[in-house]
Amino acid sequence: MGVLQRFERRLEGMVGLAFARIFKGKVHPAEIAKALQREATEQRKVMGEGRVLVPNVYEVRLGPTDYDNLAEWSEQLAAELADMVSEHVDDEGFQTFGDVQVRLERDEELHTGVFEVASHVADPRAGQRPQRFATDLDESWGGPVPGHDPAPPPPARPGLPPLPPLPSLRGQEPGGPSVVGRAGQRPGVTHVLVVDGPGTRHVLGAGSNVIGRGTEADIRLPDTGVSRKHVDVVLEGPVASVQDLGSTNGTLVNGRRVGRQPLSDGDVIRIGHSVLVYRQDGA
Repeated sequence: MGVLQRFERRLEGMVGLAFARIFKGKVHPAEIAKALQREATEQRKVMGEGRVLVPNVYEVRLGPTDYDNLAEWSEQLAAELADMVSEHVDDEGFQTFGDVQVRLERDEELHTGVFEVASHVADPRAGQRPQRFATDLDESWGGPVPGHDPAPPPPARPGLPPLPPLPSLRGQEPGGPSVVGRAGQRPGVTHVLVVDGPGTRHVLGAGSNVIGRGTEADIRLPDTGVSRKHVDVVLEGPVASVQDLGSTNGTLVNGRRVGRQPLSDGDVIRIGHSVLVYRQDGA
């Protein structure tokens, strides 16, 4: 069972109600989880000796409606999201400077169904100023700054705690190259879309898989917020891509509006009031 699937199981136990009723048209925690995974991966920095550092503090900004909708579970949800990010970090062989923290914050300017994720690396001691990757951490962790000649290590900074030892990356032989990410997809994978709420599974066929409200759609959704032909999930060999078909309300993948984008296992697609999760069964 993957990181996102374990998170969803814990989420089901926490919420205890049908997701479709609670999150209809609003930000779904699975979207936040996937966005946090993406943020950690996109913000990774390769340091000295091929070690990979990612942020340890993540802020999720939510509009008033979404923030209030999650308020009942906000503390527990933030803890579950932090555990999920930590599992992702361990699985990928990344490292962090201190424990992972996730904070849910209210942003009056964000619309319902839209959220933003930001991250930074913070010193484990309370009250320390967040550190930036390109300068402070490159020096502190002994990694070179791109475009600069190597220089002698700077003197120790007063007040900073000793740096924790970094274990070697998983899947890396001593002195070998750093490997970031997972192996390519294995044969025999079935590509599936799971409709949140009823849990209906739709196996994707090769080529076009149109999703919409109309009778011509391959996957029909009884959702007034969905266009007759809203989005196409195109399966070409081992790669599935989502493509908006000029819909009225647009298509969001992991909280971001997209035109066309490749999908990875666990990606959350939101169209209208419907949420679909892309799965690679057998991967």
